Amino acid sequence: MVLHYSLREQVLHAIGIRIISGELQPGDVLPKEDTLSKEYGVSRTVIREAVKGLAARGLVESRPKVGTIIKPRSDWQMLDPAVLEWVAASEQNGEFMYHLAEVRQAIEPATAELAARNATPEDVARMREAYAHLEQVIENQDAWAVADLEYHESIVAAAHNEFLAYIIRALRKPLQSKRRINIALVDLLDESMVAEPYTSPHDEVLSRHREVLDAIEAGDELGAREASNRLQERVTSLMEAQSES
Repeated sequence: MVLHYSLREQVLHAIGIRIISGELQPGDVLPKEDTLSKEYGVSRTVIREAVKGLAARGLVESRPKVGTIIKPRSDWQMLDPAVLEWVAASEQNGEFMYHLAEVRQAIEPATAELAARNATPEDVARMREAYAHLEQVIENQDAWAVADLEYHESIVAAAHNEFLAYIIRALRKPLQSKRRINIALVDLLDESMVAEPYTSPHDEVLSRHREVLDAIEAGDELGAREASNRLQERVTSLMEAQSES
């Protein structure tokens, strides 16, 4: 039973990536079950179940006498964790990452403001621990991606808003991918590109995160929102500078 489920997930992921990446375009007809069965080396039952998974996420639909059609991107269930994972894994995801940056810029300052209002001493302790982890792994891009997500999740937890928590959980995988990109951009900065009054790229990224934490700990709602907004604006400016280079 476990093996069957594993095969289904593998095929679901593989076809999902083909759709997300544009290999299969909206309006295209998905290859027939027999063809996919031979291509992936699995039974038709596995293919059928994988296609059902795609349909449940809005990527395909079955049409009588036509077959299984790839649906437009506007119909995709973009907050579904699997769809987000496929988008994040796709090589053609530059626009998606910009959209994700815009979502972060809309959500995270408001989340920081709520955290400044609602954080308990236990929440602050968790945020401090998460920030300390950031300091420890600043030289390691993969470890930073995980630590930075944990830091921002600690702020979400301190906001005590279950809807925000749900959104962040749904976005976890692509957010982690984006954080790898962000820290890679920081590592490409030279000293002349560091904003004042910071002394180095790593000093800037850590200090901006610390400014958010300090404002939350002080209960400064406006200060937390503004510090978070400055952090997100800086990330967006680095992405834009990289795209122009």
